[in-house]
Order: sequence, then structure tokens, then C-alpha cells
Amino acid sequence: MSDTNVNYGTILAAGDFVTGVRQDGGDGHPVVLTGNQPVEGGQPQALLYRGPLFPTASSGYAPLTPKFTGETVTTSTFYGPNTPLFNPGIGQGNVRAVGSYKYAEAPEPKADHGMMYEGPFDGTGTWTNLDVPEEIAGGAVSSTIPHSTMGDLVVGNFDLADKPGSASAFIYDMRSRNFIKLSLGPLTTAYGIWQNGGDGSHAYTIVGGYKGEEGLNLGFVLDYDCASQAISHVTTYSYDGKPGIVTHFEGISGIADGYSLAATTDAGAAYVIIKRSETGGFGKAHWVPVAYPGSTGVSTGNTVIDNKLMGIMTTSAGVQAYLATIG
Repeated sequence: MSDTNVNYGTILAAGDFVTGVRQDGGDGHPVVLTGNQPVEGGQPQALLYRGPLFPTASSGYAPLTPKFTGETVTTSTFYGPNTPLFNPGIGQGNVRAVGSYKYAEAPEPKADHGMMYEGPFDGTGTWTNLDVPEEIAGGAVSSTIPHSTMGDLVVGNFDLADKPGSASAFIYDMRSRNFIKLSLGPLTTAYGIWQNGGDGSHAYTIVGGYKGEEGLNLGFVLDYDCASQAISHVTTYSYDGKPGIVTHFEGISGIADGYSLAATTDAGAAYVIIKRSETGGFGKAHWVPVAYPGSTGVSTGNTVIDNKLMGIMTTSAGVQAYLATIG
């Protein structure tokens, strides 16, 4: 565990959730954030933001309602964005974002359906359904939640209908439009993805978590080759190197010689550094606990960019998104 200095600040408006981030690089628009904001009745609506990370600017908001034929969308949220800075095919000024939604015409209980949006920030681009097919899942799917996208891939997780504890992760390839099931153990989920080597590379690193042999949730990091569909260097981690009930990686950002990660642990949020090892795999994890001062609950670690972790904390006034800058 580290005694590294952490500086805190609030971002977005009170009640808004931040779930994902990616550098953008345009003039005055250094980042794109994803999440949701409450609308009438308190239901979440998918939210994009483009602008400076801190302080966030009200002019950068873009709340969007997903558009699918024959479906009246009632709730929605974005989880992970990507920008043309990393993958130019998205188009200058555009964004690609994945998330989930529910709609009024669906049978009870209302399930989460996966979605992807690509286009301008005004919502006039292309909306694509990303529900995992039954033949890939191994049974009827009750919900699909895409969490992150980069390059040609999307990662997330799904649940089988009427089978508690059936969660598995998936990888979706936009080029072939094929889903691949990813299961390292019970309750496997994939929350973050990073494309190594830049645009056009087949090499990716994926992070998430699953329940290990001792019944404890482990965070995992692995490499994936989208050309061969080969998985390698699967490495698991527990918070501070000690067994705990929960360790889960929520997001990943590439840094020099490795990655920074956002994590959820027994102790709350954590910022994590993992370097590539000399053998090509992954080295030890360096943990920095993150807890917003004065929060009335546990701070979450939802996403990360370089040395900055973002999440949600609570105050007497309600929910607030925050930014933690790691010294």
C-alpha cells in the first residue's frame, strides 16, 4: 500500500455519474467523459461530456436518448468512450460510446440491453444493439452490459435468465460482428480494454474480475489478440497483495511501460499501477487507496486516465462525481 499524495476535486453536476474517460485532443476538449444524469422521475439518461477534465464545463454536456426502432427507451447509461485521437476511423469530432438501456415495451422484469453509439455529440449518429446471442452465451440472456471500447473491440458482461451467479464476460469484434465468451471462472466480468501498439494493432489488454477458488473476487489482467483470438498472460491480483472479499478492476489507461487502473476493493476505491514484466507479462501491482475526504460513504473507482482516477462519492446533499489526482 502507498502513502502517495492524492489531491481531490469534484467534477460534473451534483447527481451525475461518471463511468468512463478517454483523451480527445481537440482544442479546448482534452477529454471525453461518459456516464448518466438523472432526468424526470430520477431515471438515468446516457450522458456524454467533452471539454476540460477539471473543472468540467457546463457547455460540454450532451445528454442523449438511444434510438431503436419500436422501442421507447426509459433508462440509459454510457460506460466507456473512444475517440478519433486513438482510432481515426471514428471521424473527426465524433465519438464512439458503449453502454446499456431499458425500454418500455420489454417484458417484465425489464432487462439491460447492450448498445453502442457512433457519431456526433448531438445523437444523430448510429445506434447499434449489442445483446449477446443465446448460442454464444449458452442459454437465454437476461441482460447485457458493454463496459468499454477501443480499437475494433467492445468488452462487457452478461447474465443468463433464471440462473443466479451465471455472469460471464464477452468480447465483441466490430469488424466481424461476432461475440466471444470470456470466462475465467464464476462471475467473470470485463470492464476495461486498452489497445496496445496504436490504431490497427491486434494486441489488447483487458481487465476485470472473477470469483476465485477460495470464493474471493480477484482482479485480472490479460492480453488478447483479436486476429487469433488467443488469450495470454492471465494474471490475478488481490488488493494490497492480501486475500480479500472483493478486488475488481474497473478501468485501464496506458502509461509508460505499463498501465494505470481503477479498482474497487474491500477498502473502497484504489488507483493501481501495473508495469509490463521483462518476460512480456505483468508485474506486481502498486496500490494507492482513494477516499474522498468528508464523503459519507465509500468512494467508488470507476475509471482512470494517466494519474487521475474518477468515481462517485456521497455527501449529505447526495451523489457527486469526483476526481482524484495521484501525486
